[in-house]
Amino acid sequence: MKTSVPIANRLPSYKAPPVNEVVIGFTTTNLQDFKIPHVGLLWDRFRSSYPKIEHAAPLQTKEGIIVDSALGLPIPRVWFINESETQLVQVQSNAFYFNWRNRQKDDEYPRFETIQAEFRKNVNIFLGFLKDLNLNLPVPLEYDLTYINHIPQGQGWESIDDLKNVLKDFSWAHIPNRFLPKPVNLSWQTRFPLPNENGLLQVKLTEAKRRTDSHPLLVLELNAKGIGNEASLDKMWDWYSVAHDWIVRGFTDLTTDEIQIKNWERDDSTS
Repeated sequence: MKTSVPIANRLPSYKAPPVNEVVIGFTTTNLQDFKIPHVGLLWDRFRSSYPKIEHAAPLQTKEGIIVDSALGLPIPRVWFINESETQLVQVQSNAFYFNWRNRQKDDEYPRFETIQAEFRKNVNIFLGFLKDLNLNLPVPLEYDLTYINHIPQGQGWESIDDLKNVLKDFSWAHIPNRFLPKPVNLSWQTRFPLPNENGLLQVKLTEAKRRTDSHPLLVLELNAKGIGNEASLDKMWDWYSVAHDWIVRGFTDLTTDEIQIKNWERDDSTS
């Protein structure tokens, strides 16, 4: 018989969450033996699922930008992209990431379990490739999980005066005869410690325009980053579980009940 989970312990769930992108991955010690020619060989392992390829500027990590010792130039990051451009694998000599992206307004968020399973499959492909070529295996330096939420104008807010309808702790006081006008650019961020010294949860709120039609957006980004007490590829899945829990609960703690229920269809029946 299925045992129900007490309400206080349930992870908040939404039928229509405003998630636009999820990024999951890790940085690692520099894989000295992993060179540009290996990228083409690695793509062969991913090509059936990720037939498109692009270059990108290298990620800044704790080790800084990795520079090729022979050329003195930064080693680029490479993207393997699926046909619909909703998923991509990011590879550089000291980082491995997976992105799910909402490319259409009606794209359905596939849930974290599905995203993590795809990421895990891709990690195993990468590790298998390194083993087959007798290359060094990565030693994690930092795990990373990010949720990027798009809250369009008209969904609980029309102007900065309405931010209190979206976020419990953020408002612009409308006071008669106030000297300063309404801000034209919104930018706010703060950080919270994850439990047991697992890292930090950073929350950032900015304004943007929707890519497809330039419609105004609030962008609410929650990024968990850290390493925990045990740095290994086996233990990182426990870290992601904690990070996901804090991102979902943190998102729920920061946003108002009204917008959660009315716009994002918060589901309190999840057991």
